[in-house]
Amino acid sequence: MTQTHPRSASRRHASIGVTMLLCAMHAAPLGLGYWCGWPWAVAGLLGVEMILAFSTLYPHSRLFGAAIRCFPSTERSVILTIDDGPCADTEELLGILAARRVRAVFFLIGERAAQRPADVQRIRAAGHLIGNHTHTHPAYWYWSFPPWRQRREVRECQRTLSSISGLEPKLFRAPVGMRNPYCNRIAAEFALAVVGWQARGFDGVNTPLENILASIRRKLCAGAIVVLHQGLPHSPEVLRGVLLMLEKEAWSTTLPEAWLNAAPSAGTPPASC
Repeated sequence: MTQTHPRSASRRHASIGVTMLLCAMHAAPLGLGYWCGWPWAVAGLLGVEMILAFSTLYPHSRLFGAAIRCFPSTERSVILTIDDGPCADTEELLGILAARRVRAVFFLIGERAAQRPADVQRIRAAGHLIGNHTHTHPAYWYWSFPPWRQRREVRECQRTLSSISGLEPKLFRAPVGMRNPYCNRIAAEFALAVVGWQARGFDGVNTPLENILASIRRKLCAGAIVVLHQGLPHSPEVLRGVLLMLEKEAWSTTLPEAWLNAAPSAGTPPASC
């Protein structure tokens, strides 16, 4: 059975603290309005809401805690991550990776993993890492979930992936990368490091391959995390194109295994590049 982090109880209490802080942030403009008039209260509330909305919807915001975008590296290497599996194209993607001797991090959806356990086992057998990408992948609503619903999504995915693969994931990525004030704290309850990305090509939408490659190329740096997706008609083509581009431009790929094994807490991200 999946075990939570030894300090999970205190971190649950921290979620209560976050709720109280959010209440205080909304109450402060009301106090301002009491002394200075209602226009100041309205302006203050709008300002608070804008800050919270931006920090929730912008994947690289650090207000609610960092999402790892890069791992420490002095080499010309990047970390390839693939979201939203397992899918019908998993075996094909594994073949593409194997042909170029590349290993990746697959952020898997628990519900899909339960339906395709053989694919999860193939991913592990090929030497790739598996990350938690929530149980049902509520892409449009996860950012708005209260703590108990986020905790259920993470817990059920963790249990499913652990039971199938025999290993507990150590990495977590929120759907679409959007995180509200509770996300990082809940991930920490399960000793999960929250992972974002440094380079993406927006391959989740119908984007021409050359545009995807150009977008990724602009953001590459030593240790950069690159995010791709699977389950789309063009996913195999995109993976082939990215691997060919990396090879031509002398980028190698690696996995963050050394950091995961050495880090005292998976919830503490390394410095980004």
